[in-house]
Amino acid sequence: MLDLIGGLDAAAVGGLTLGADPIANSVLHASVATDRPLDAFVVRKEPKDHGRGRQIEGADIAGKRVVVLEDTSTTGQSALKAVEVLRREGAEVVAVAVIVDRKTGAQAAIEAEGLQWLAAFDLDDLGLDPQ
Repeated sequence: MLDLIGGLDAAAVGGLTLGADPIANSVLHASVATDRPLDAFVVRKEPKDHGRGRQIEGADIAGKRVVVLEDTSTTGQSALKAVEVLRREGAEVVAVAVIVDRKTGAQAAIEAEGLQWLAAFDLDDLGLDPQ
């Protein structure tokens, strides 16, 4: 995933919990060995109802370029929920990157929002039929 997003000018990576959490943390740790370390964040489905009531935990994303990560993507709605929250909190979302694109509409939905779509693999790469 780090190689996939390496050409983007971004400061942090993350996405909707729980699917994006291990990916974002792996990218954060792998990026430490590069000349451009990345921060990581988690987007909760809903704001916490106690404490500071935050919906985004981790790196401060206000005013920063970020990449939304996902494990697999079907419709793109999980990524778009994260994009909505991040934009509301002042982040500039530049791309959505997924490990596996199921080729069932997510790419079109993400690109319709003006975002770059990146997928490490799709069903063709895995020899699977999208149905």
